[in-house]
Amino acid sequence: MKTPRDRYYNDAHFKYLVDMMVAQIHRCNYTPSEMREAAIMASIMYHEQNFGMTKLLHAEVEEAFMVLNKWETSNRLNPTEGNK
Repeated sequence: MKTPRDRYYNDAHFKYLVDMMVAQIHRCNYTPSEMREAAIMASIMYHEQNFGMTKLLHAEVEEAFMVLNKWETSNRLNPTEGNK
């Protein structure tokens, strides 16, 4: 299985996607955390559109999203706290 770095150097479409994401971060349009959230959301939306909502999220996954949201909210309110 190729690493993401291998894919970056050998897959033009993957490289384009990564370069586009890096450019958005450099332009300060999105933080790396927001880019991860967007990637997760895109995956969820793709699954919903192509496979429907066949089952609800497991409680652990839902809890993980709540923790992520809580961390992100507190990090935005006090950016230095999130880096400890």
